[in-house]
Amino acid sequence: MGKTVSSSEAQNNFGAMLQWAEKNEDGVVVERRGKPAGVLIAYEQYLELQRLKQQERKRKAFEILEGLRKQIAERNSDLTPEEAYRLAGFSEEVIQETLELDKELAKDSYASVARR
Repeated sequence: MGKTVSSSEAQNNFGAMLQWAEKNEDGVVVERRGKPAGVLIAYEQYLELQRLKQQERKRKAFEILEGLRKQIAERNSDLTPEEAYRLAGFSEEVIQETLELDKELAKDSYASVARR
């Protein structure tokens, strides 16, 4: 369970508070005028918190991109892959190569599923 201290106690005993946070792998809540104002945590916990925040930002961005992809797919459901590549500005040579690779990948995927 975490520890709660006043800001003046945290100031006066900073080293001990930091050592407690590291040893107990728990935060020290610092209150100002009886209300939580901050938390002192071990560096490893801070790194984990940063990693989780970054992961959440990526998840939210992916969610937004996936929503946009679905909107675009719905608006362009009548486009063939060839037309889509052309609209994207691909050269005819690249379009043909890509369509051939798409066919090969589809065959490989089908063969993989059929073997199961």
